[in-house]
Amino acid sequence: MVTHLAFSLNRKAIVDGILIPKYYDPELDTAVRLASRDFELPTLGDVLLPGTGGSQLGTWIPREHYGTGDVPYVRTSDLTNWRIRPDYKKGVAATLYEELKGRQDVKHLDLLMVAHGSYLVGTSAIVGEDDAKLLLQDHVFRLRVNPSAGVDPYLLLAALTTNFVKRQVRARQFSADIIDKIGERHLGIRVPLPQADERRATVSRTVKAIVDQQTRIRKEIKQVSKSNLRMTRERAEARHGFTVVRRNLQGRILIPKYYDPALEAQLTEAQSDSGVPWVTLGELLKDGVVLLGTGVEVGKMAYGTGTIPFIRTSDIADWEVKREPKQGVSQAVFAKYERKAALKPLDVLVVRDGTYLVGSSALVTDADVPALFCGGIFRLRVKDKERLDPHVLLAYLNLPIVRKQMRARQFTRDVIDTLGNRILEVTIPSPFHKSAASVGERVRSIVAEKSEIKAAITSVVRLMEPEVPRISVGRPGWSMR
Repeated sequence: MVTHLAFSLNRKAIVDGILIPKYYDPELDTAVRLASRDFELPTLGDVLLPGTGGSQLGTWIPREHYGTGDVPYVRTSDLTNWRIRPDYKKGVAATLYEELKGRQDVKHLDLLMVAHGSYLVGTSAIVGEDDAKLLLQDHVFRLRVNPSAGVDPYLLLAALTTNFVKRQVRARQFSADIIDKIGERHLGIRVPLPQADERRATVSRTVKAIVDQQTRIRKEIKQVSKSNLRMTRERAEARHGFTVVRRNLQGRILIPKYYDPALEAQLTEAQSDSGVPWVTLGELLKDGVVLLGTGVEVGKMAYGTGTIPFIRTSDIADWEVKREPKQGVSQAVFAKYERKAALKPLDVLVVRDGTYLVGSSALVTDADVPALFCGGIFRLRVKDKERLDPHVLLAYLNLPIVRKQMRARQFTRDVIDTLGNRILEVTIPSPFHKSAASVGERVRSIVAEKSEIKAAITSVVRLMEPEVPRISVGRPGWSMR
């Protein structure tokens, strides 16, 4: 018996003692059967090198190593839009990298896949030529294609991004303690590879072009922002102590980094070297050029009720909103909160609450709406775009000295940090100065290309998506016979 509410299963079909219904979802079998008309469907294990050469988890590293250097320690949330985010959260020392690099054996064109977590399990990325010096968290698989399998990494990356594969991932990820794990079950996932050689070649060329374009755009961002955008949690650089006159205390704040004289000296130097006046974000609000707002919390029961994105702090990376935000809400939920938390193109988003993500920012594009955003994010909406170009605002918010100011104003509240209304104290170069025009043009070009990249990823994944009936996302019951 098979319905959308239940199905039965022969006792002999039980695999490895697994008694979790979704693992045997009959609709997955139907999808595989229909997909086989136009696609070859080898398992992931079939196309990878055997053993740990083809699939290996990263390494657990004690927290005391965090922040000891600039070698990326890639974690599950560091994979976005097929790449490792340049503003990765954790960095470790080069000496630790030298100690572990042989064991991890990460190379250019290896694929990465999230192994543990919840909504991120199955998220995939490729190791770029400029990414190869890194270490992987023990929640991330390093995958390496077997050259004799006739599949190149670019083709496999597109295949792993399809809904066809994602639904299989969900069926194989089981709860373990407080997180989900897919374990070695990922090797049994069937990956859709077009039978037509021409389509395979087209997909491979397109994916490679996208990855190359991403690398070039990241270099552009570094040049514009004059920073590598590392998300460090800044402490006071005056490590050996400093004094603050009582009358200079602000709002009864007694947190040293807020008064860091080294940061104040850097800010004074930056202002002097820039040759332009600087203004606070509060002054921009008071002048009526910018409106500041925060989002809403729709509640977990609203998650998954529809396809309208609900943008959360982890959905902001590398100046953009992720191509596929993890949570979607229904039209009814959107309508309920639209007045307060709906996004518009050219809104600038800044993460308010969290830890390492605080201060991260993105520019909303036409492709990102309609959408709602969460309460842990500030929305800066430029009211007079003729006076202030939102692209300039995005660039200035990512200057190193500006990000450091945000870190100095990021205080711990309960279990997370928050920037709060102290964002209004942050000082940026005047966006009204004539020098801002050239900055705006460069950022506008970058944002346009990043939007093109997201659209290109969606298009090429469609070429790899088998045409099968929509697979139910329900949780079927079952019986054994």
